[in-house]
Amino acid sequence: MPALATLIAIATSAQVSPAPSPLFASFRAACSDVARFDGVDGAARGAGWREVGEAQADPRIVAILAKARAAAKDKAPDAMLSGKLYRQRIDGRQAWLTTSRVTFVQDGKPVWANGCRAYDLDASTAPTREAATAWVGTAPTGSQSSGSAIKWQWSPWQADTALEISYVPRDNPLGVQFGIQGLILVSQAIGGF
Repeated sequence: MPALATLIAIATSAQVSPAPSPLFASFRAACSDVARFDGVDGAARGAGWREVGEAQADPRIVAILAKARAAAKDKAPDAMLSGKLYRQRIDGRQAWLTTSRVTFVQDGKPVWANGCRAYDLDASTAPTREAATAWVGTAPTGSQSSGSAIKWQWSPWQADTALEISYVPRDNPLGVQFGIQGLILVSQAIGGF
């Protein structure tokens, strides 16, 4: 009987813990050190991401990238933009990873902003706060919502790096406006001030 009680306790505790996220694990491996942008490409490839051109990408991710580039140029017309696009099949769905580096001069000083984003545009449900906390290892430091969309933030996540985990359902008005849907993981670092 004691062995049966032990098995029941183990099974119960296993059901309470959220399942690990393969997408978050692959994102973390690629994007956790986005402040050192020159290492992100190697880290992404090491985590199983394959670089692709926009011509081979889902039109939804191409539209997201175009809007992001336009927004960056609108805020800093003289900014230099660079980045790459990757894909990987995770949980039976196509996932996308984008990297970006924006450099510009502000008050006579060079400034840079690095980003690394993973998208599962076809994720059908949001992770729970408990699941996201388990993925990261700590509770979020902030959160926002817009209707049925949710965003959790960790600032800092890693040294000099912030993290956001968002879920935007297909029918969310803000998501429709910006062409964003599904599960979005964002790692960002800013410097040079």
